Amino acid sequence: MTKTLHPPTGRSKSDIRKSEILELLLDGGQVLIKDLATQLDVSLMTIHRDLADMEANGAITRVRGAVSAEKSVLFESSYLYREHQHIAEKRRLAQAAVKHIDPGMAVIWDDSTTAFHVTEFIQEITPVTVLSNSLPVIVRLATEPDVKIIAIGGGYHRGYNGFFGLQCEQLIRTYHVDVALMSSTTVQGTFIYTQDEQVVRTKRAMLEVAKKSIVLIDSSKFEYSALNKVACLRDFDHVIVSKDIDERRINELIQADVKLELA
Repeated sequence: MTKTLHPPTGRSKSDIRKSEILELLLDGGQVLIKDLATQLDVSLMTIHRDLADMEANGAITRVRGAVSAEKSVLFESSYLYREHQHIAEKRRLAQAAVKHIDPGMAVIWDDSTTAFHVTEFIQEITPVTVLSNSLPVIVRLATEPDVKIIAIGGGYHRGYNGFFGLQCEQLIRTYHVDVALMSSTTVQGTFIYTQDEQVVRTKRAMLEVAKKSIVLIDSSKFEYSALNKVACLRDFDHVIVSKDIDERRINELIQADVKLELA
């Protein structure tokens, strides 16, 4: 049976199909390309075009008529997938985060779909200056009254829907901000990790220029593994974690002297 997502209006048919493909890959590991075409009721040419785009972004791998994806890489590399996951948790975390941001502050935040939900509560902290490498954040806040937007540019990554690279990192380091706001792919012990080195460098640069740091962690962050260490949770001023995570993990973080807040 074809999976049907419920995307926001304005998304292209191609983006909708890609989201559905990602869902199928997470469930099944490897799927025949011809079966994808059948399940999504499109031609093989259309599926190959979608898959070529996804492969270029590093989300999937095509091998001998089939397509597969390593779960943690897929999760990080596809904004299309992440933006539809754990929405209720992410909104709770975002609402908790704005309590630590005062009007008049300058806030830098990353490309994470979790941090994006802070845009829903932005009027609670205006006037505010927002610096971000996330295209969805920039677009969402562009018409918001009393929000000054500073777009942090660089090389655009379609999979992450944001800007990265040397220019991005150098630009970040020209600023000094009140708050850094971010999430990450996974939590292992008391450290956050992510798969892509350029994402790691961007997050670290943001932490360097901020007086205070906030990290938002939904329950999915404990389900994946990733290669590159970003930062220790003890180094964050506020670690806002979903109350839906396992009590054992919560106790481990408390015992490790992490500045934990449940939302």
